[in-house]
Amino acid sequence: MTLIRKTVRWWGVFLCAAWLAAGLAQGAAAGPLKLVVDPYAGLDWQKLNQYRANLHTHTVESGGQLFLGEVFKEYARRGYSILAITDHDRCTKWEKAGLDPLKEHGILPVLGQEYSKGRHVCGLFLDHKSDARDNAPLVEEIAGHGGVAVLNHPGRYWKPDADGRLPQATRDEYLALVRAHPAIAGIEVFNKNDRYPRDTLLWDALLGAALPGRPVWGFANDDMHDPAQIGHSWETFVMESLTPACLRAALTRGSFYLSVRGKSEKADAYPPIIQSVAHDAAAQTITLQAAADGGLLPEKSYRWISDGAVVHEGPVLDYGRTPGIGSYVRAELSGDGGTTYTNPFGFSRASP
Repeated sequence: MTLIRKTVRWWGVFLCAAWLAAGLAQGAAAGPLKLVVDPYAGLDWQKLNQYRANLHTHTVESGGQLFLGEVFKEYARRGYSILAITDHDRCTKWEKAGLDPLKEHGILPVLGQEYSKGRHVCGLFLDHKSDARDNAPLVEEIAGHGGVAVLNHPGRYWKPDADGRLPQATRDEYLALVRAHPAIAGIEVFNKNDRYPRDTLLWDALLGAALPGRPVWGFANDDMHDPAQIGHSWETFVMESLTPACLRAALTRGSFYLSVRGKSEKADAYPPIIQSVAHDAAAQTITLQAAADGGLLPEKSYRWISDGAVVHEGPVLDYGRTPGIGSYVRAELSGDGGTTYTNPFGFSRASP
């Protein structure tokens, strides 16, 4: 029995060593990682401004409880600087109501609507009616009229399999859609404070398959219909000034981050605020700095995600030496007031 145990043990050691060597050889054969998609590249965080936004908002024109002027007033009161009015299948215009949101409330209004005849899609930066019920022709119309599309709350339209996983058919369907239509900026990952939490599964699956060639930015919005839904989820855009041109540029290149409030009993507790993102190509590192709860965010509050799994914890990701990184990473920053999410960084592998 002793000989048998020793033999089994040594075979186990041999097999583990062989498996590790094979893994290392495979990684070496694939070549080193190269960061080729960085949504925050070139941003001077000390000089640029941060603007809180909600890009999915309703008024009394489409089931909301607030009139247009009240919507702008309530969001301004909560520190927002950007607001897209996206009533269902209609473009609600502030000029016709005699409003000047930027002058009166310091809010940049964004023209758009939520197309709702099929699966819901936000069309931004355009005024165009459509009877399309399928997303592909709808997004083509949005693009043809100079708009940008966001796929709203996809979790409403798919269910996990018996094991709680994303069905392959669902991933393939959305992947084909975003690859075929550049006007789609991304998907609404968070809706009404994580109303469809499984949409992170979809986001990670799309990022793993589409990057580095096709970024899919994440969005977080209130989908506000009544005042109690204001201020649960938002995007923070990092840009030079509060203009439509700056906003559109930041949105399409992914230069923003997402925040989702938690269930803290503290009224003044908010998700972390990112202060800087720095990439060092020579050192192969991405460094984040964020603040929350009155001070710098503790190191243990940073998590880096690739292919849906945590690959590293801490503010500095050494992607050249961190195992488990696929074609992308994204970061999650947690504080007492909730969680903040970066947009994804995309990688290619150099030839060996």
